[in-house]
Amino acid sequence: MQLAENILNRYEKEKISLGYLFYTFLKIGCVSFGGYMALVSLVQRIMVDEDETVNNEVILDSITVANLLPGPVAVNIVAYIGYHLKGKIGAIVSTLAVLLPACTLMLILSWTYFTYAYKIEWAQIMYYVGAVVSGIILSTGFQLYKKEIGRNYKKAALCFFTVVIISITNNYLITIAFICTGAILGLFIEQDKYANALTLDRLNVKSKVRPVYALLIGLLAVNEFLFITNTFRNFNNSLLKIVVAFSGISLSLFGGGYVMIPLMQSLFVNDLHWLTSREFIDAIAFSQATPGPILVSATFIGYKLAGIFGAIVATIAMFAPSAILMIIVAKAFKKTKDHHLVKNMIVGIKVVVIGLIISSAVRILILQPLSISIILIAVAALILSFKYKISPVYLIIASISLGVITKYI
Repeated sequence: MQLAENILNRYEKEKISLGYLFYTFLKIGCVSFGGYMALVSLVQRIMVDEDETVNNEVILDSITVANLLPGPVAVNIVAYIGYHLKGKIGAIVSTLAVLLPACTLMLILSWTYFTYAYKIEWAQIMYYVGAVVSGIILSTGFQLYKKEIGRNYKKAALCFFTVVIISITNNYLITIAFICTGAILGLFIEQDKYANALTLDRLNVKSKVRPVYALLIGLLAVNEFLFITNTFRNFNNSLLKIVVAFSGISLSLFGGGYVMIPLMQSLFVNDLHWLTSREFIDAIAFSQATPGPILVSATFIGYKLAGIFGAIVATIAMFAPSAILMIIVAKAFKKTKDHHLVKNMIVGIKVVVIGLIISSAVRILILQPLSISIILIAVAALILSFKYKISPVYLIIASISLGVITKYI
């Protein structure tokens, strides 16, 4: 049975082209407003429900691994899915595609900003996007809850507890603690399903590390050393400084882009004097107006320092290191995930991840300027997404259109 399933999965993957990955993630990258859980919702609806190119297990695995690695979580998730479907090239193509819309828009905004000192007012145009994103994420959480948890009261209790605590605290260390707790509880939740789950039989994992991976890990380690010790500040080459600075941030980032804002402000404004305080605030504001991670602000900073080439170098330095780590870790994870012990740990982790998805929707809604219209739009988005399976792409475009109408008409 397992062999037949593996053959079927291999056949399905062979049918998926790099062109499909590029087009799909480019489309997702154009409308992935609202953080990485919004991106997860888009991937789940398009690639799981509509195209059936991956299943929910792959999505949950990607979230699990991405949350345990440094770097922007959204990009790590995309890299994992791309690697799962088409190997290293698939990871690279998927990552480039999902970042292209946000980075292109940020490049245009940067050119406009530094050429004409012009700032676009986005607040009213994007007014309803958060409510729609909240409804879409909640819909995804409910779908996964129905499939993975159902009437299992042990799983339901763990999920509910995760939603409550994470919604209140929103602390990355607590999130990691919950994932670890889920792994431990998973050993007991499914005891009847995997009778031998607690046996420590030998994992089928080769210990040999490929030379190219060893070289990459070594280079990343050297980069992080140069970053942490501030040695890179003595470099004469400005592009080399950009590479080390942004790669160092990428490898130091745990818990999402917002965690790194104080560090980035201290580094780029106070220490390196690459930006003024006003420019840094505008960089963060522009990044929030783009359909991508907040760390696309690297494109803005790189553009100011060295024009278009500087923007490209800074962007690659920000996102490439974590994507490389994801490829290396994904390879090891896929080799161990079918082991009985690991399987049961993943069962508990999946429950926590579903709780994280639902709590993300709750927090996004709370952060909106609550009004009757915001609540009604969030509920409408939830119903249209969960019951009528309307694509999140259309819902987000509709919310932006509504913002434009209310601003200019």
